[in-house]
Amino acid sequence: MKKVNVLINSPEKVGKFIQILQKYNCDFDLESGRGCVDAKSLIGVMSLNLKKCVELSIHADDAEAKKVIQHLQDYVID
Repeated sequence: MKKVNVLINSPEKVGKFIQILQKYNCDFDLESGRGCVDAKSLIGVMSLNLKKCVELSIHADDAEAKKVIQHLQDYVID
């Protein structure tokens, strides 16, 4: 499992973000404070505070996680 911080600060970005994740056959979680949602769920992602950075957990091996992170470069916060 790999964790990265992401910023998804608009409804348009939410849609694109989910489309990217749906290309992969692994699980993703978004954590904000004490809340945790399925990152492939539009309703779940929209329920988070999108003005703040959230933590994305990628439940995949290292090689697959690196591919995901490369595709999410516009969202990843260092």
